[in-house]
Amino acid sequence: VPDEYRNLFKTLQSNVPGHEDFDSIILPALEEQFGALVLQELFESIDPIPCGAASIGQAHKATIRRTLHENDDITTSDSSQTVIIKVQYPDAHWQVPADISCVGQFLQMCVYFDVVDESSATLSFKEFSRQFLAELDYDKERDNLDAIYQSSLDPNGPYQKYGVVVPKVVPDLCSPTILTMTYLPGPKLEEEAHRQLQALGIDTKKGLKSVVSDATKNLETNADATTIANTHNSAATADTTEKEVGDLSHDMKTNTSRKSLLPRIAKFIGNTIGFDSMLWAVRFARQIMLWSTAAAVNSIDAVSADYMPTRSLVPQSAKNWARDHQTASLQARRIAQTQTWIKALFETHGHQIFELALFNADPHPGNILVIDDTDVDAPSMASSEKKAELGLIDFGQCKRLTPDEQYRIATLLLNVAKNASDDEIARSFRDMGIKTKNDSTEFLANFARLMFGPLQSYHLDHDWHKNMHKQDAVTYFPNELSMVYRTSMLLRGLAVSLQWNVSVGDMWKEYAQKAVDKHAVTSTIPAETVQAMIADAEIQNKIDDLAETKPTEQSSLTAAALARRATRAVIHDIASPKKDTKLL
Repeated sequence: VPDEYRNLFKTLQSNVPGHEDFDSIILPALEEQFGALVLQELFESIDPIPCGAASIGQAHKATIRRTLHENDDITTSDSSQTVIIKVQYPDAHWQVPADISCVGQFLQMCVYFDVVDESSATLSFKEFSRQFLAELDYDKERDNLDAIYQSSLDPNGPYQKYGVVVPKVVPDLCSPTILTMTYLPGPKLEEEAHRQLQALGIDTKKGLKSVVSDATKNLETNADATTIANTHNSAATADTTEKEVGDLSHDMKTNTSRKSLLPRIAKFIGNTIGFDSMLWAVRFARQIMLWSTAAAVNSIDAVSADYMPTRSLVPQSAKNWARDHQTASLQARRIAQTQTWIKALFETHGHQIFELALFNADPHPGNILVIDDTDVDAPSMASSEKKAELGLIDFGQCKRLTPDEQYRIATLLLNVAKNASDDEIARSFRDMGIKTKNDSTEFLANFARLMFGPLQSYHLDHDWHKNMHKQDAVTYFPNELSMVYRTSMLLRGLAVSLQWNVSVGDMWKEYAQKAVDKHAVTSTIPAETVQAMIADAEIQNKIDDLAETKPTEQSSLTAAALARRATRAVIHDIASPKKDTKLL
């Protein structure tokens, strides 16, 4: 697809043109669910300007009345009377399936003209359809949000450790097309990351999601290394002005002869000083520049204060410059803080995947909030001593994992994290159910390391990727792994765009090991015990669920194996700690 089209389509990722009128569309939808009179009794006010809009609905900030606020036990803070109402468009229930059907018809044309492979296209379309249709189910999203909120209250969990908060569902104000939750203050990480990237000299005119997706794409295919070379250039020219950095970036994009050298430059730098060292140099150089700017601002402010006799000696241009750079010290601190943010995001999602078995598969920067120090404490923080720092929102694309799926994914990730042999990694990959054209062990091992390992210098070599694709090709990729992979790549793409090279395996290995240990306990149940438990109604229900959701797998399972799987599912449910619904 030509770049002109790709760049235009990318704007739809976070900026859907326009939104539905409040008085003619949204308000009638709310009145239909709650009644006009009841709606006035429930809410003191509803902001008619949406705080967010997407293709299937939009969100509005509202204030609930004190009586409902107290009865629902949302929080004891007056400011938390504010809630967010997510309203589904009345026509979304037929427009979304119609749009999906159009995509399917277009895909059939692509298959007919041999543009794409039929089997891979069918698998991709099924997953695409499932994801979009799932976003229409507000009841399921409400349940997912409530489950993740309850897990966030664990005082020993990563949420409390890093100050990550999740909105609380207001059940009395929910319906199949309305989802109401507590309000989390603060800008989106997307906005904060814009400032971070601009501070690092990276062009963000196409939008942060474009930067993240480009970083992710470079990790997967290494189509080019423009971003990496640009970041090196930013470090080398840290003493240039913002305009000079922007002009230099523009020149690099328009000069085709220089652009052709970027992959070689990036590869040389990565091999010479190491990729991690290169990213560290970018951050360090920019922090030094920002702290120097902050020191100059403080000096100008000090000598130009009203009570200082030297105030008349400071030119107005210097005062204007100091005023425009007042946030330099804050930017420097935020650059250092991003590493903690990245670790917090990885740990919370690792907890969701390997402990809760329910995770958000769409953690893009627009779904992450930065809770400023000046904002109120978020409602899900158990300790008043810990200030909230990040907020997670929008759980419309969640995925649940069975205990067996958790175990197989954990095994694969741990083998990558401990740098196991090609045979071990490939074996655990095959256990996931992946199929390739040639069943190459080397291909599977390299693919797994690319998925869950750190970015290496040879990943910058386009020839390495070309040789890998010539070696073998994936014909079937398991759905449960694709969702975990998507989550990890979104988080790692964000990390790389913010100049942090992380290993997904290292970030998640602690949680993955817990999943493996839990599986080891449930797998030691004697066969006789399993046969005795098979008569239990709850076990039987689990078997029925497995048979319905895994029909192709059922034929290859013996009764004992199916019973063991169902038993582990029940034990997993029993072993999962039940959180008290009240705040700690």
